[in-house]
Amino acid sequence: MSEFSWEQPKMWSALNGYGRRSELKNVKAIDCLDLCEVKMHKSEFFKGYYEGMRHHNQWPQMLKLKDWPPSAHFEDLLPAHGSKYVNSVPFQPYTNPKSAGFLNISGVTISMLLPDGIIKVDLGPKSYIAYGFTQELGRGDSVTKLHCDISDAINVLMHTAKVPPSNEHQENAVVELKRKHRVQDRKELGSRDGGDDTQDKPSPKYMEDKEGALWDIFRREDVPKLKEYLIQHSKEFRHTIAPKEHIRKLKEECGVEPWTIVQKLGEVVFVPAGCPHQVRNLQSCTKTALDFVSLENIRECLHLTEDFRMLPNVHRAKEDKLEIT
Repeated sequence: MSEFSWEQPKMWSALNGYGRRSELKNVKAIDCLDLCEVKMHKSEFFKGYYEGMRHHNQWPQMLKLKDWPPSAHFEDLLPAHGSKYVNSVPFQPYTNPKSAGFLNISGVTISMLLPDGIIKVDLGPKSYIAYGFTQELGRGDSVTKLHCDISDAINVLMHTAKVPPSNEHQENAVVELKRKHRVQDRKELGSRDGGDDTQDKPSPKYMEDKEGALWDIFRREDVPKLKEYLIQHSKEFRHTIAPKEHIRKLKEECGVEPWTIVQKLGEVVFVPAGCPHQVRNLQSCTKTALDFVSLENIRECLHLTEDFRMLPNVHRAKEDKLEIT
Protein backbone atom coordinates (compact mmCIF):
# COMPACT_ATOMS: atom_id res chain seq x y z
CA MET A 1 0.00 0.00 0.00
CA SER A 2 3.06 2.23 0.07
CA GLU A 3 2.53 3.56 -3.48
CA PHE A 4 -0.63 5.35 -2.31
CA SER A 5 -0.11 8.26 0.06
CA TRP A 6 -2.28 8.32 3.18
CA GLU A 7 -1.12 11.81 4.14
CA GLN A 8 -4.19 13.96 4.59
CA PRO A 9 -3.45 16.75 2.05
CA LYS A 10 -2.85 14.19 -0.71
CA MET A 11 -5.94 12.16 0.20
CA TRP A 12 -8.06 15.32 0.15
CA SER A 13 -6.61 16.15 -3.25
CA ALA A 14 -7.74 12.74 -4.51
CA LEU A 15 -11.21 13.34 -3.08
CA ASN A 16 -11.49 16.78 -4.62
CA GLY A 17 -10.95 15.20 -8.00
CA TYR A 18 -14.49 13.78 -7.74
CA GLY A 19 -16.09 17.20 -7.84
CA ARG A 20 -17.35 17.04 -4.24
CA ARG A 21 -15.52 20.12 -2.95
CA SER A 22 -18.66 21.76 -1.56
CA GLU A 23 -19.57 18.64 0.44
CA LEU A 24 -16.06 18.11 1.80
CA LYS A 25 -15.15 21.69 2.69
CA ASN A 26 -16.31 21.34 6.31
CA VAL A 27 -16.08 18.38 8.68
CA LYS A 28 -17.99 17.27 11.77
CA ALA A 29 -15.44 16.15 14.34
CA ILE A 30 -16.09 14.65 17.77
CA ASP A 31 -14.40 16.12 20.84
CA CYS A 32 -13.29 13.08 22.87
CA LEU A 33 -13.51 15.07 26.13
CA ASP A 34 -17.27 15.70 26.09
CA LEU A 35 -18.28 13.70 22.97
CA CYS A 36 -19.81 16.85 21.46
CA GLU A 37 -19.79 17.45 17.73
CA VAL A 38 -17.48 20.20 16.52
CA LYS A 39 -18.06 21.69 13.07
CA MET A 40 -14.99 23.21 11.45
CA HIS A 41 -13.25 23.77 8.15
CA LYS A 42 -11.23 20.77 7.04
CA SER A 43 -8.03 22.83 6.97
CA GLU A 44 -8.48 23.72 10.66
CA PHE A 45 -9.01 20.08 11.64
CA PHE A 46 -5.95 18.85 9.77
CA LYS A 47 -3.83 21.73 11.05
CA GLY A 48 -4.57 20.34 14.52
CA TYR A 49 -3.80 16.82 13.26
CA TYR A 50 -0.23 17.88 12.47
CA GLU A 51 0.37 20.64 15.02
CA GLY A 52 -1.92 19.78 17.93
CA MET A 53 -4.85 21.73 19.35
CA ARG A 54 -5.68 22.84 22.90
CA HIS A 55 -8.64 24.11 24.88
CA HIS A 56 -8.50 27.62 26.33
CA ASN A 57 -7.07 26.21 29.59
CA GLN A 58 -4.21 24.47 27.69
CA TRP A 59 -5.73 20.99 28.07
CA PRO A 60 -4.95 19.04 24.86
CA GLN A 61 -8.00 18.78 22.62
CA MET A 62 -8.58 15.34 21.13
CA LEU A 63 -10.71 15.48 17.99
CA LYS A 64 -11.63 12.59 15.72
CA LEU A 65 -13.35 11.97 12.41
CA LYS A 66 -15.22 8.69 12.33
CA ASP A 67 -16.25 6.79 9.20
CA TRP A 68 -14.35 9.10 6.88
CA PRO A 69 -14.73 9.97 3.99
CA PRO A 70 -18.36 10.99 4.58
CA SER A 71 -19.86 8.37 2.31
CA ALA A 72 -21.37 4.94 2.67
CA HIS A 73 -18.78 3.60 0.24
CA PHE A 74 -15.11 4.38 0.80
CA GLU A 75 -14.15 2.92 -2.56
CA ASP A 76 -16.50 5.28 -4.43
CA LEU A 77 -14.54 8.33 -3.26
CA LEU A 78 -11.06 6.81 -3.01
CA PRO A 79 -11.16 3.87 -5.43
CA ALA A 80 -7.39 3.42 -5.71
CA HIS A 81 -6.84 3.53 -1.94
CA GLY A 82 -9.86 1.35 -1.21
CA SER A 83 -9.02 -1.33 -3.75
CA LYS A 84 -5.38 -1.51 -2.71
CA TYR A 85 -6.32 -1.69 0.97
CA VAL A 86 -8.91 -4.43 0.55
CA ASN A 87 -6.59 -6.56 -1.56
CA SER A 88 -3.55 -6.05 0.69
CA VAL A 89 -4.87 -6.86 4.17
CA PRO A 90 -3.79 -10.26 5.53
CA PHE A 91 -5.90 -13.42 5.63
CA GLN A 92 -7.77 -12.60 2.42
CA PRO A 93 -10.18 -15.56 2.62
CA TYR A 94 -11.46 -14.06 5.87
CA THR A 95 -11.09 -10.32 5.39
CA ASN A 96 -11.76 -9.48 1.74
CA PRO A 97 -15.43 -8.38 1.53
CA LYS A 98 -15.57 -9.56 -2.08
CA SER A 99 -14.60 -13.07 -1.05
CA ALA A 100 -17.53 -15.47 -1.23
CA GLY A 101 -15.63 -18.30 0.37
CA PHE A 102 -16.87 -20.27 3.33
CA LEU A 103 -14.35 -18.62 5.71
CA ASN A 104 -16.01 -15.21 5.39
CA ILE A 105 -19.82 -15.11 5.37
CA SER A 106 -20.04 -11.32 5.25
CA GLY A 107 -19.75 -9.03 2.25
CA VAL A 108 -20.74 -10.71 -1.01
CA THR A 109 -22.23 -13.75 0.70
CA ILE A 110 -24.73 -11.82 2.82
CA SER A 111 -25.51 -9.32 0.06
CA MET A 112 -26.37 -12.14 -2.35
CA LEU A 113 -28.89 -13.49 0.16
CA LEU A 114 -30.66 -10.16 0.72
CA PRO A 115 -33.84 -9.46 -1.27
CA ASP A 116 -33.99 -6.61 -3.78
CA GLY A 117 -34.69 -3.23 -2.22
CA ILE A 118 -32.75 -3.93 0.97
CA ILE A 119 -29.73 -1.72 1.59
CA LYS A 120 -26.65 -3.87 1.07
CA VAL A 121 -24.24 -4.52 3.87
CA ASP A 122 -21.52 -1.89 4.34
CA LEU A 123 -18.68 -3.41 6.34
CA GLY A 124 -16.01 -1.03 5.10
CA PRO A 125 -13.35 -0.09 4.58
CA LYS A 126 -13.74 3.04 6.70
CA SER A 127 -11.12 5.47 7.99
CA TYR A 128 -10.82 6.88 11.50
CA ILE A 129 -8.69 10.02 11.81
CA ALA A 130 -7.91 11.31 15.30
CA TYR A 131 -5.47 13.40 17.27
CA GLY A 132 -3.16 11.84 19.85
CA PHE A 133 -1.05 12.67 22.89
CA THR A 134 1.83 10.58 24.21
CA GLN A 135 1.21 11.32 27.89
CA GLU A 136 -1.85 9.71 29.47
CA LEU A 137 -4.25 12.48 30.44
CA GLY A 138 -7.02 10.43 32.04
CA ARG A 139 -9.81 12.58 30.61
CA GLY A 140 -10.73 12.91 26.98
CA ASP A 141 -7.71 11.16 25.48
CA SER A 142 -9.38 7.84 24.67
CA VAL A 143 -10.27 8.18 20.98
CA THR A 144 -12.17 4.88 21.01
CA LYS A 145 -14.23 4.31 24.14
CA LEU A 146 -14.56 0.85 25.67
CA HIS A 147 -17.04 -1.10 23.57
CA CYS A 148 -17.49 -4.32 21.62
CA ASP A 149 -18.52 -4.89 18.01
CA ILE A 150 -20.94 -7.45 16.62
CA SER A 151 -18.51 -8.53 13.91
CA ASP A 152 -14.83 -9.30 13.62
CA ALA A 153 -12.65 -6.36 12.59
CA ILE A 154 -9.25 -5.70 11.10
CA ASN A 155 -7.61 -2.33 11.75
CA VAL A 156 -4.51 -1.03 9.93
CA LEU A 157 -2.52 2.01 11.05
CA MET A 158 -1.99 3.84 7.75
CA HIS A 159 -0.46 7.16 8.81
CA THR A 160 0.89 8.92 11.91
CA ALA A 161 1.89 12.51 12.66
CA LYS A 162 4.09 13.45 15.59
CA VAL A 163 2.70 16.60 17.19
CA PRO A 164 5.33 19.09 18.45
CA PRO A 165 6.05 18.63 22.18
CA SER A 166 4.40 20.85 24.77
CA ASN A 167 6.23 23.89 26.04
CA GLU A 168 6.86 24.42 29.75
CA HIS A 169 3.77 26.58 30.22
CA GLN A 170 1.52 23.96 28.62
CA GLU A 171 3.04 21.10 30.61
CA ASN A 172 2.62 22.99 33.89
CA ALA A 173 -1.00 23.75 33.02
CA VAL A 174 -1.73 20.07 32.35
CA VAL A 175 -0.08 18.99 35.63
CA GLU A 176 -2.15 21.54 37.58
CA LEU A 177 -5.38 20.52 35.85
CA LYS A 178 -4.75 16.84 36.58
CA ARG A 179 -4.23 17.74 40.25
CA LYS A 180 -7.56 19.60 40.28
CA HIS A 181 -9.25 16.65 38.61
CA ARG A 182 -8.08 14.32 41.40
CA VAL A 183 -9.31 16.71 44.07
CA GLN A 184 -12.67 16.98 42.31
CA ASP A 185 -12.99 13.20 42.00
CA ARG A 186 -12.25 12.65 45.67
CA LYS A 187 -14.72 15.34 46.73
CA GLU A 188 -17.53 13.96 44.57
CA LEU A 189 -16.95 10.36 45.67
CA GLY A 190 -16.45 11.21 49.33
CA SER A 191 -13.25 9.21 49.51
CA ARG A 192 -9.81 8.86 47.99
CA ASP A 193 -11.00 6.10 45.69
CA GLY A 194 -11.90 8.54 42.92
CA GLY A 195 -8.36 9.77 42.47
CA ASP A 196 -5.49 7.35 42.59
CA ASP A 197 -2.05 8.65 43.48
CA THR A 198 -0.59 6.35 40.84
CA GLN A 199 -1.70 9.00 38.37
CA ASP A 200 1.29 11.03 39.51
CA LYS A 201 3.63 8.33 38.27
CA PRO A 202 4.94 8.87 34.74
CA SER A 203 3.29 6.98 31.91
CA PRO A 204 5.30 4.35 30.04
CA LYS A 205 7.59 5.97 27.52
CA TYR A 206 6.61 5.57 23.88
CA MET A 207 9.49 7.13 22.00
CA GLU A 208 9.49 5.61 18.54
CA ASP A 209 7.96 7.75 15.80
CA LYS A 210 6.15 4.70 14.43
CA GLU A 211 4.32 3.93 17.69
CA GLY A 212 0.87 5.29 17.00
CA ALA A 213 -1.90 3.73 19.10
CA LEU A 214 -2.29 1.88 22.40
CA TRP A 215 -4.95 -0.85 22.37
CA ASP A 216 -6.53 -2.64 25.34
CA ILE A 217 -8.48 -5.71 24.18
CA PHE A 218 -10.35 -7.96 26.63
CA ARG A 219 -11.26 -11.60 26.13
CA ARG A 220 -14.92 -12.48 25.59
CA GLU A 221 -14.63 -14.89 28.50
CA ASP A 222 -13.85 -11.98 30.82
CA VAL A 223 -16.92 -9.91 29.90
CA PRO A 224 -19.00 -10.94 32.99
CA LYS A 225 -16.22 -9.88 35.38
CA LEU A 226 -15.60 -6.73 33.37
CA LYS A 227 -19.29 -5.81 33.58
CA GLU A 228 -19.25 -6.43 37.32
CA TYR A 229 -16.28 -4.10 37.74
CA LEU A 230 -17.83 -1.38 35.57
CA ILE A 231 -21.05 -1.45 37.59
CA GLN A 232 -19.19 -1.40 40.90
CA HIS A 233 -17.02 1.57 39.88
CA SER A 234 -19.51 3.35 37.62
CA LYS A 235 -19.36 6.62 39.58
CA GLU A 236 -15.62 6.86 38.96
CA PHE A 237 -15.81 6.85 35.17
CA ARG A 238 -15.76 10.17 33.39
CA HIS A 239 -15.49 8.69 29.92
CA THR A 240 -14.08 5.19 29.90
CA ILE A 241 -11.98 2.69 31.81
CA ALA A 242 -8.89 3.94 29.97
CA PRO A 243 -6.74 5.35 32.83
CA LYS A 244 -4.10 2.88 33.95
CA GLU A 245 -5.38 3.04 37.54
CA HIS A 246 -8.54 1.14 36.51
CA ILE A 247 -6.57 -1.40 34.49
CA ARG A 248 -4.55 -2.05 37.67
CA LYS A 249 -7.66 -2.25 39.89
CA LEU A 250 -9.39 -4.58 37.45
CA LYS A 251 -6.52 -7.04 37.71
CA GLU A 252 -6.30 -6.75 41.50
CA GLU A 253 -10.04 -7.06 42.19
CA CYS A 254 -11.20 -9.37 39.40
CA GLY A 255 -8.09 -11.07 38.06
CA VAL A 256 -8.81 -9.63 34.61
CA GLU A 257 -6.30 -7.86 32.43
CA PRO A 258 -6.43 -6.98 28.73
CA TRP A 259 -4.09 -7.72 25.91
CA THR A 260 -2.26 -4.39 25.62
CA ILE A 261 -0.91 -3.74 22.13
CA VAL A 262 1.22 -0.85 20.90
CA GLN A 263 0.26 -0.53 17.24
CA LYS A 264 3.01 0.84 15.00
CA LEU A 265 2.74 2.37 11.56
CA GLY A 266 1.71 -0.26 9.02
CA GLU A 267 0.74 -2.84 11.65
CA VAL A 268 -2.56 -4.70 11.75
CA VAL A 269 -4.74 -5.33 14.80
CA PHE A 270 -7.46 -7.99 14.68
CA VAL A 271 -10.38 -7.67 17.12
CA PRO A 272 -12.67 -10.74 17.38
CA ALA A 273 -16.41 -10.14 17.61
CA GLY A 274 -17.57 -9.48 21.16
CA CYS A 275 -14.16 -8.57 22.58
CA PRO A 276 -14.39 -5.27 24.50
CA HIS A 277 -11.64 -2.88 23.47
CA GLN A 278 -10.52 0.73 23.73
CA VAL A 279 -7.85 2.82 22.01
CA ARG A 280 -5.67 5.76 23.02
CA ASN A 281 -3.61 7.47 20.34
CA LEU A 282 0.03 8.21 21.18
CA GLN A 283 0.17 10.61 18.24
CA SER A 284 -2.20 11.69 15.50
CA CYS A 285 -3.31 8.59 13.59
CA THR A 286 -5.18 7.57 10.47
CA LYS A 287 -6.53 4.04 10.81
CA THR A 288 -8.54 2.15 8.22
CA ALA A 289 -10.83 -0.64 9.37
CA LEU A 290 -12.73 -3.44 7.72
CA ASP A 291 -15.44 -5.57 9.35
CA PHE A 292 -15.99 -9.23 8.51
CA VAL A 293 -17.70 -12.31 9.89
CA SER A 294 -15.50 -15.36 10.26
CA LEU A 295 -16.89 -18.85 10.22
CA GLU A 296 -15.57 -19.41 13.76
CA ASN A 297 -17.51 -16.42 15.16
CA ILE A 298 -20.91 -16.81 13.50
CA ARG A 299 -22.55 -17.90 16.75
CA GLU A 300 -21.08 -14.95 18.66
CA CYS A 301 -22.17 -12.47 15.98
CA LEU A 302 -25.74 -13.78 16.09
CA HIS A 303 -25.77 -13.63 19.89
CA LEU A 304 -24.48 -10.05 19.94
CA THR A 305 -26.96 -8.97 17.26
CA GLU A 306 -29.84 -10.23 19.39
CA ASP A 307 -28.42 -8.46 22.46
CA PHE A 308 -28.02 -5.17 20.59
CA ARG A 309 -31.62 -5.36 19.39
CA MET A 310 -32.72 -4.99 23.01
CA LEU A 311 -31.19 -1.51 23.15
CA PRO A 312 -33.39 1.61 22.83
CA ASN A 313 -34.14 2.62 19.25
CA VAL A 314 -32.19 5.86 19.66
CA HIS A 315 -29.00 4.03 20.68
CA ARG A 316 -26.36 4.18 17.91
CA ALA A 317 -25.41 0.52 18.48
CA LYS A 318 -28.97 -0.47 17.59
CA GLU A 319 -28.02 -0.51 13.90
CA ASP A 320 -28.13 -4.03 12.50
CA LYS A 321 -25.12 -3.68 10.24
CA LEU A 322 -25.12 -7.38 9.42
CA GLU A 323 -28.75 -7.16 8.22
CA ILE A 324 -29.74 -10.29 10.14
CA THR A 325 -33.52 -10.69 10.02
